[in-house]
Amino acid sequence: MGGNLTDILADLERRGIEIRTDGKRLLLRPVEAVTESLRRRMRKHKAEILVRLQCDKIIRQTLDKVNRACPAGWQPSPADWCRLDEIQLRMDAARDRGDVETLRSHCREYEQTARDIIET
Repeated sequence: MGGNLTDILADLERRGIEIRTDGKRLLLRPVEAVTESLRRRMRKHKAEILVRLQCDKIIRQTLDKVNRACPAGWQPSPADWCRLDEIQLRMDAARDRGDVETLRSHCREYEQTARDIIET
């Protein structure tokens, strides 16, 4: 198995290992599923993994906030979905680059666009 971030995350998922962070440490469960080889690869890429987890949290919070703002049963038009999807692609690209500040900017844009759509 390769050692880049994508490979490590795929390996964790394949093994059914949940990964979280307390901000400094990586918290894995079940720990018995983590091999020594995987542990070494994760140590090597710890900083990248922490940034990815931070980015995932930012995206999750943004989508949760937008979902809470949507009236029950509300559905955007196909054109509005396209507007939101375009921003989400930029959010995903920023996450994949580990660019937290750009991600935050795109998330603010996503929230504002969603509010504008809901209000029209």
